[in-house]
Amino acid sequence: MGEKEKNRRSARIIMTNEARVLKQLRKDSGLSMRAAGQKIGLSDSYIAHLENGRIDIPRKAEKLERILSIYGGIKVKIFYERARNFKEKITLKDELYELVSRANDHQTTTLLTIAKSIVGLGGNK
Repeated sequence: MGEKEKNRRSARIIMTNEARVLKQLRKDSGLSMRAAGQKIGLSDSYIAHLENGRIDIPRKAEKLERILSIYGGIKVKIFYERARNFKEKITLKDELYELVSRANDHQTTTLLTIAKSIVGLGGNK
């Protein structure tokens, strides 16, 4: 089985602490997904899939080290330690945004209708 098949997942999103830590490291480094990808020769889509739980964190240390090198150069061992101890501070708005970003079109329409009624916008655009 090649590296690509090992990292593939189904349509399910599985957010891991490793994915959350990678995202936080990228943001702390002031890099966009595109800039991060360009610096290490990977696509911004790959970076997004890693950070959003669509694919697993690379198992090969060299690939993970390449990613970590642009996020302050932390060692793989420290990265996994941070992931093990990670406690995400997420706002309610961020949590809602994450849920909406995972919703299909029908679910999004339903959520939008509910949100509009809660904040008093009704059906007006």
